[in-house]
Amino acid sequence: MSISISAFLGKKTDELDARFIKTFSNLGFDVQLHPDLTLTKSSVEGVLYLRLTKTPPEFLRMEPTAPLLIAFDFGVQKRGKKEARSMLWPPRGVGAYTYTISSRTAAGRNDSTAAMQILSMAILAKESDGYFYTDGKEVASPGEVALNQAVQEQTRFNRSNFDAYAYRFESWPPVDGVNSFVWPQQIVPPKSLTQQIPKRRFRFRYKFSWFHVPGILLISYWTLATLLYS
Repeated sequence: MSISISAFLGKKTDELDARFIKTFSNLGFDVQLHPDLTLTKSSVEGVLYLRLTKTPPEFLRMEPTAPLLIAFDFGVQKRGKKEARSMLWPPRGVGAYTYTISSRTAAGRNDSTAAMQILSMAILAKESDGYFYTDGKEVASPGEVALNQAVQEQTRFNRSNFDAYAYRFESWPPVDGVNSFVWPQQIVPPKSLTQQIPKRRFRFRYKFSWFHVPGILLISYWTLATLLYS
């Protein structure tokens, strides 16, 4: 299942790329934006690429020092000066805005991509004094509120590996829409080795010996005597 996420940028879009990186740094992440991309313009492919070299110390990681390649759907549309609103769009709660950034989650995405996608969209809304909206919500949230909620959701990585099935960063993908790119290997969790312990079978086996005859006769005698005189 996938959902649509929208960030409605406010009027504070100056030096947005730098403030985007700075906010991630304040949260404990070391993030780099693809050198050929900017946050207020769509790429040819409609994808945003990030290089992640550091995560908060409380996050569980299988490869803590491995840089990760993050990629997710990212489309930017500048609002026209006389663009009218309709009954359906933008959603309720959205005030004045300058850009609409749209992103859609992908089914089967790894946890690191999911986390960075939500955080990125919330940071853009917050840093521009804009708004954040996801499918199914009745009202859009102010950027600061959305970012606080997104940060709270990341506490789950205190219990699960952030980089499970993430892509290791080896090089930047081309963004010209022409050249191909070979994705690097994923960080695959080791399979749990469950050793099955065979069940022990207990069987009573009696081995006859002539040395047992006196005892058998004695037990038989006392049993017969008990039955006769009882």
